[in-house]
Parts: sequence; structure tokens; C-alpha cells
Amino acid sequence: MGIVGFGVAGRQHASALDGLAEARTVSVLEQDPTSDTGALRRAGSWRELLADPAVGLVALCVPPGGRAMLTVEALEAGKAVLIEKPPAVSDAEIERVTQAAVRAGKPVGVMLQHRMRLPEAALSTNWASPATTAVLEVSRFRPPAHYRRADWRSDPASALGGIAAHLGVHYLDLACQLLGRPETVRLADSRELAPGIDTRVTGLVEFRTGATLAFTVTAESAVRTERLQVLGPDRGLCIADGTVSTQIGDTEQTWPTVTTPELRRAVYREMAEAVASGRPPRRCHLEGARGVTEILSAVALQRAVPA
Repeated sequence: MGIVGFGVAGRQHASALDGLAEARTVSVLEQDPTSDTGALRRAGSWRELLADPAVGLVALCVPPGGRAMLTVEALEAGKAVLIEKPPAVSDAEIERVTQAAVRAGKPVGVMLQHRMRLPEAALSTNWASPATTAVLEVSRFRPPAHYRRADWRSDPASALGGIAAHLGVHYLDLACQLLGRPETVRLADSRELAPGIDTRVTGLVEFRTGATLAFTVTAESAVRTERLQVLGPDRGLCIADGTVSTQIGDTEQTWPTVTTPELRRAVYREMAEAVASGRPPRRCHLEGARGVTEILSAVALQRAVPA
């Protein structure tokens, strides 16, 4: 495993790999010489990492802008790739990466680890109906200083957005796993800290299946919550702060809450299986990120007012 970028996300990846039987960190590529990578070996360059035969999988933990180019280069070098969220700026970018993966015969995954929360009972249920509606709310406070902590966080070309792209993305992606691809995305005026860096987004998604999703994602409230409620005619699903409960017909179930670090470890186990088989990962596949990417693309184009 080669980790590219050793900021917050890169360290989370290294922690997920620590002690994992299926994969291990071979080297880290980090441009900041002051960044402490501990006992992990540092690669001298991107080309050196790609040339290392011990690296079979590359985790891209660099800022989102420009990841597609790096993903294609890694695939052409014969490496599988795991992309940190948000995985792409557009559906066209996903298509470009997908075609490169097909040519290389290597899998590409995304670190949208909350997909691992979805129980099989939910995944095997058909939610794709005009009679299905959903409500989503994500509140994760981020002070203005958070976006100044690293230059790229306040640069929309590098960050690809604000609170919606970096934290709302997880539960928006879960909604898309169940409800499918968006048909239309209608948004209220967003609030933003800087041009292209949103701090509150509210909208309504109509899916190709006829299902709907009303959502709000905010960084402006000190109250922390993450909640997705999906309601069908005879079924329902609720994910509240990581706890999943379903009512399918007459059967009600609640699953134990799994920690986020353990979800990341589950993604790596799945990626290890994908590398061994040469097939796309079962849950953390890039194809499934088209829906949330379309929503975030609409957010990026939306009119905004200062926060």
C-alpha cells in the first residue's frame, strides 16, 4: 500500500491499515518535509512510488482537485487505486477513470466508508419507487479557522467545495446507494465562507426512479447530527449518527453502531479482495459515486450568499 498525502485523511488511512492482515503500508509520499510520518518509509517522488513493485494499491489522500489525473497515471503504472472522498468533480471525470481502470484491468475504489453501514437487508430491498421519499440532515460545526488551516481548503479548485463535499458527501452518497441516480437537483441559495466554499446547503433531489430527497447540510450549528430517513409504502430505513434501523414489512431491526475507523478498515479489506480478484470492490466501487457527484456538481454551480 502506498499512501499519497499525509494530512488528516492520510493519517486516517495509515491508522486503518495498522495491524490489518490483508494490507500494509509500504511507503508514504508527502511533499511537506515537516510532516511527521513516524516509522513509515517516505517515497522520494510520485514516480518512485509508482515504480515500487511492493506497492499494489495507491491511496490518494491529496486535495480533491487533480486526483483524476493521478488516478489514471497510477492505473497506467499497474496499480489499483483507492480515492479519498469526494472522489470526482464530475461524472465525466468518473467516466475517464473508469475507462482507464478497464484498460489497466485494475480496480478503483472510493473511501466512502459509511456504505459499509448498510445491512444486507437494506441493500436487497427495492427502495427505487416514486412512492419513496427521504429526508437528510447533516450538521458538523466547522469554524472559519478550519478553512484556513490548509491553503487548499479555501480554494474551490482544490477543495471542490465546503461542508457538502467533505462531510455531507457520506450521507448523500448513502441516499444515492438506495435511491439511485438524480434526475434533477433544486437548491436554495447556499451560504458560503469564501467563493465556492459552502457552509450551508439546502436542496431537493428528484431521482430517476421517482423517489425524492430533501436535505440540509450545515457547518454553522454547534449541534452535531447525521441522519438519513428513507420512507417507502411498507418499508423504512433510518441511519442516525451511525446507528441503522429498518422496518421492512412487519420486521423491525436495529444494527450495532460501528465506529468510523472500523468502517475504514472494512473498506481496505474489501479493496484487498478486489486487488486479488481484479474485479471492482463490491460496495466501495467508483461507479456508485456517480449519483453523489452529480449532486455535488449542482451545489458547485449554485448561487450563494456570504455566511
